[in-house]
Amino acid sequence: MVSGNYHLPLTPKMKIKLFFFVITNFLVLACGTIATLAPTPTALPTALPPTQVAPTASRVATPVGSVPTWWDAQIAMPPGAEFAGLVRGAVTWHTRDLNADGLRDWFVRATTNAGYAPTTIVKSRGAIYDVLFVKGQTAFALNITVGRDATILTGTRVGVLHLQVSGEANLERDLPMRNPVDITPGSEISIGTSIPNSQCAECEFFINIHIAPFKGAGTYDSKPGVAIIDLQVIPGGKLVEDDYRWAQSCIVVVKDARGGTFDCRGLQNVLNQARKIDVRGWWTQP
Repeated sequence: MVSGNYHLPLTPKMKIKLFFFVITNFLVLACGTIATLAPTPTALPTALPPTQVAPTASRVATPVGSVPTWWDAQIAMPPGAEFAGLVRGAVTWHTRDLNADGLRDWFVRATTNAGYAPTTIVKSRGAIYDVLFVKGQTAFALNITVGRDATILTGTRVGVLHLQVSGEANLERDLPMRNPVDITPGSEISIGTSIPNSQCAECEFFINIHIAPFKGAGTYDSKPGVAIIDLQVIPGGKLVEDDYRWAQSCIVVVKDARGGTFDCRGLQNVLNQARKIDVRGWWTQP
């Protein structure tokens, strides 16, 4: 029996076999580990999709609707004015121009060139103006209001009152109406307008037909017991000197919400009752 640490001597042939055994197992183990650690390749697409760019939101508010067809395209806005939208039947523009007088003059020229007869109503000198302009049975009003950072331009269609006066004064004129006529039955109604006359200071074209009681569309006669019609007319003159009232006869026909006619005779001057005029005409509104 052999005891202690004893090693069997290896022959050269055995050493060669052992060497190849160790090398082979090492390579197998190493390849397996590398294969396990290597990531699985990802297939690339044949073509990359185009880059998508999100749209940038506009910082300018989008106007509501567009300029309505009833607005006369000949009346263009001044440079720099931008359409702002429609509000309750009115069309609006905004401009950074804060010169109300310059804007007023612009529209007076523009409307005159388009064949209209313009009139300027001063509401606040240098800040708020109404430019009313009429041609035939078509009339518009353009309000100019200067704000802190911008001026608001507001356009509307208004009615037309055709006035004929004969007698002490003689004229025939189409006047823009500053307020619409509401023919809802009630205690009274006022039909008319007031427009400055640029021919002289403090002169105006004024007419007011007051009917009470008012029962809606129909014919109203000033004959006693039929209707009370109070008519006042200033045919382009001054309030005190050219004020005519107290018609001897007056018939007003309210056809419908769009308009009507009037024919009144024998109005007397309040300062000199010997001066008399006859007044007739019609009104129409959009």
